[in-house]
Amino acid sequence: MTDRDQELRPGEEDALQALLREMAPEAEPPPEVRERVRQAVAAEWRMAVAEAARRPEPGRARRGWQRPAMALAASLAVAAVALGVIQSRPPATPVMVAKITRLGGPVEAGGAGNWQPVTAGQSLAVGQELVTGPEGKAALKLRRGVTLRLDTDTRIALAGIDRISVERGAVYLDAGSQPVLASSVQITSAFGNTRHLGTQYEVRVTRDEMQVSVREGLVELTTADARPMAAKAGEQLLINPAGTVERRVVDKRDPHWNWISDVTPPYAIEDRPLSDFLVWVCRETGRELAFGSPQAQATAEGIILRGSVAGLSPDDALAAVMSTTNLAYTEDNGRLTIRSSIRQAAAR
Repeated sequence: MTDRDQELRPGEEDALQALLREMAPEAEPPPEVRERVRQAVAAEWRMAVAEAARRPEPGRARRGWQRPAMALAASLAVAAVALGVIQSRPPATPVMVAKITRLGGPVEAGGAGNWQPVTAGQSLAVGQELVTGPEGKAALKLRRGVTLRLDTDTRIALAGIDRISVERGAVYLDAGSQPVLASSVQITSAFGNTRHLGTQYEVRVTRDEMQVSVREGLVELTTADARPMAAKAGEQLLINPAGTVERRVVDKRDPHWNWISDVTPPYAIEDRPLSDFLVWVCRETGRELAFGSPQAQATAEGIILRGSVAGLSPDDALAAVMSTTNLAYTEDNGRLTIRSSIRQAAAR
């Protein structure tokens, strides 16, 4: 068959478009899909016309391109099936990448002018955005034990399975006490991108700069002009719009970190030893854990906790839990020391 034979004859294209309009679904398909349907119907049209030409009805002269009823039915079937597939195609399943574990004040999710308040326990999908108000904070659980906290006046987008885009405000990432390096989450902004290597760190974005403050572990940073660098625990990098980078010192007990305790992710103490709880408190507050004696350490390891500290800050949880034990604690220059209480020592 020649290229000319493949083409529709005069008048056939108009008839074909009319057929497609007749069979079109309520929702207009994308242009590229509609063109594929047109081509499929056109092919069926040509085959039906050729078949009719080979087997004309007795006593009736050929009438050029005008199709018999069978050809019309065949083309209608092709169009109906093709367009029906478009109508019945299910929407893509959202990829859930985060779950809200704690809220403090107003927080909304959405985008493109469509914003709705969120609730604790709500799951979030790739493509969604989160905005905290002047009094709002939030904690999210990401994949593989990674958590993310949002400070007030923060706007982020869940740009991918392992990618968070920060437009403004501050986020605090905690990869866990035993992080899986392969699950490192990338935090991006107009100033550059960061990726953690087992860490706790904050990214704060303003109109004038991006601050990357590392509390624990190591963070890789790539500036907007593709310059790689790294920051370790106790360091803070400041990047301005010109790409200039300033390196400072930030202590793990600096007031800079205080906001994160307002939305500490829930810690389940039920059936956990007191020693594990104390490790969690110190990691959340930047303290160093110490025991006044081997006996105090053994006691802490042997006490199994019950109840809940949900909604309490780490310091408040510490005070509440320790009041139920026969141990005491003191703090000196960032060191939390656990000792046997006076009555326990007297009993020995």
